[in-house]
Amino acid sequence: MRLVEVPVPEPETGEALVRIEASGICGSELEAPADSNPGHEAAGIVELIRGESGIAVGERVGVSAVVGCGTCAYCQAGEQVYCRTVTVLSGLHADFAAVPVAALRRLPSGTSADDAVLLTGDACGVPIRALHRVPTPRSGRVAVIGLGPVGLAHVLVRAHLGAHVVGIEPSPYRRDLAARLGAAAVIEPGAGLPWAPDLVIESTGVPQCIRQALAMAAPGGTVLQSGWCTDVRVDPAATVLRNEVGYTGTWYYADSDYPGMVELYEDGLPVSAMVTHRFGADEIASAYRRFVAKESGKVVLRWS
Repeated sequence: MRLVEVPVPEPETGEALVRIEASGICGSELEAPADSNPGHEAAGIVELIRGESGIAVGERVGVSAVVGCGTCAYCQAGEQVYCRTVTVLSGLHADFAAVPVAALRRLPSGTSADDAVLLTGDACGVPIRALHRVPTPRSGRVAVIGLGPVGLAHVLVRAHLGAHVVGIEPSPYRRDLAARLGAAAVIEPGAGLPWAPDLVIESTGVPQCIRQALAMAAPGGTVLQSGWCTDVRVDPAATVLRNEVGYTGTWYYADSDYPGMVELYEDGLPVSAMVTHRFGADEIASAYRRFVAKESGKVVLRWS
């Protein structure tokens, strides 16, 4: 990773210029092409608006990375993640970014820039949409496979709301962090559980882990896919048929989820506990090295 000088972007009609204060590193960025700017979780101050938003110049906002067309039935229902022409933003590891007005997220009063990065990005969006789609089962037994930033966020959200969460992860650092975020137990892969979870959240995207998730779910339970994967071979007869295991997933959050995200944050969800390292923008290479070593939770870059 390296810093380069580029002109301050000029927002077009329907866009806003945001002076980025903080951005977060996401695991998906490790697959980004060379010489790209994969940042997509950020918060900052609105410098200029060319469109109607109800947000004022000088206001701190979060930025949603997923923007729909705004006119299709899905977008009109607040479910832009289903939009057939959805746009996924990037380029947010920067001093300034021009983003669609629809991407701006108004924040609760007093929200810090670091908290805003988590509240309006993957870190809160994915697990809280997952909660809306698959509530914690009555038994409260939830297993989370993979404790990267999003997996840790699943632990935080479910445990905060009273679930008995077990985290499964090879990194000792991230196992310890999951315990601090509320996991009732943390184990290494292959250690086995004393009971079958009624909800398994798969956060790695690794085919072997997806097969494990389907196999370990209790009969009648659910596997929620959170890690990105495009190809995996499974045995439907032994899982979704014989054991009637449900299989669904979430990849981001929708406009309709955001009020619930804010409500949970205002009710005390400790999102800042996921941030373990903060780096200045000039330390971006060190920030990524720390992240790649799996000796971090959420890593935040400070731009101003």
